[in-house]
Amino acid sequence: MLRAVSFGLLALPTSAAFADGHAVGLKVGALGLGAEYTYELTERISLRGALYGSQLGFDAEESGIEYQGDVVWDSLTAGVDFHPLKTALRLSLGIMKNDNGVELLSRPTTNQTIGGDTYTPAEIGTLTGNIGFDDTATFAGVGWDWSRDASVFGMSHDIGLVDQGSAVVTLRGSGTLLGSPTFQEDINAEASELANEVSDLDLVPFLSVGFQFRF
Repeated sequence: MLRAVSFGLLALPTSAAFADGHAVGLKVGALGLGAEYTYELTERISLRGALYGSQLGFDAEESGIEYQGDVVWDSLTAGVDFHPLKTALRLSLGIMKNDNGVELLSRPTTNQTIGGDTYTPAEIGTLTGNIGFDDTATFAGVGWDWSRDASVFGMSHDIGLVDQGSAVVTLRGSGTLLGSPTFQEDINAEASELANEVSDLDLVPFLSVGFQFRF
């Protein structure tokens, strides 16, 4: 979907519908791949919205359990840019519809210790997990939009912080002990350990670079 949105933005005609002060762009960075739109209200104040989305796989081990994971970037941002010197420099504040997270999967082939008890692969089944954060996050940053100094095309660069709240971890097995209170207590203990490992992700730094097309 992101690819279609990006190409759709670039395909918009340079007509009167895009008077001076409008810009579209493509970005890449710590929030994923994105497409954004900017509208300048004044020489100092702009409104900016962006759609981000992508996915990256990884392998990890926690408490002796091997996981296959995917980092999922899926967010929609809206914010205000302030250009104090009427130049490329901008200070940004905004909110984010935050569906970013991590998906986890583990298929044990040997006995595993979970929450202090040992279980067979059949008892565990497939472990599926999710690490998520607050649905709405806030962000602040500083950046540069050099397309303001160009007639059509320029680069942009942003750095900042996203406050997405504490991680919420869910974990579930599918084996023969599904529904067992004791097994579920151990699963919950494992989920708590995962939550502790990612507890510092409540404040996430971001960095991005992009290309802006100004109309």
